[in-house]
Amino acid sequence: MSIYYFLGGFQPFELASSSNNSYSIAGKYIQGKRMHVEEGRLFNDVRGLLQTKKLNGDLCMVDYRPDTLEDGEILRFIGVLLGDDISAIPSGYQVIELRSAKSYKAALTMHPLVMPNAHHVEEALRSKAATQGDSLQNLSLEVYYPDNSVLIEMFVNP
Repeated sequence: MSIYYFLGGFQPFELASSSNNSYSIAGKYIQGKRMHVEEGRLFNDVRGLLQTKKLNGDLCMVDYRPDTLEDGEILRFIGVLLGDDISAIPSGYQVIELRSAKSYKAALTMHPLVMPNAHHVEEALRSKAATQGDSLQNLSLEVYYPDNSVLIEMFVNP
């Protein structure tokens, strides 16, 4: 328990709302079942682009959960949340835009070993949105920062 405590395991995550959000993300889609190897390879490729400064920004993932996915199937866009600096987009990568008039965010600052799972955070965000009379889309944006903190954002239905 003491290790859990020192890693921040008892630290609550903060929830907040935000408005007029607009993001540009350069990356690649991945879809299918049992995609762990391909997903890991893509994460490493994107991390390499950041480390070599071929792209500037933060590692991120957009997790789509449409009703059309089969059990165990994922649909994700893994890439770089582009900063203000304009970068040449590597071959094979595409740029998507995420825009929302309102969103809800969770900031996770504890050590990755003790972070709550994404499902738990999503439920907390949905609950927070419901108290404000909002419903959230079936997608989330996860931004992974160099200090190992994570920001999870979900967007309000238009």
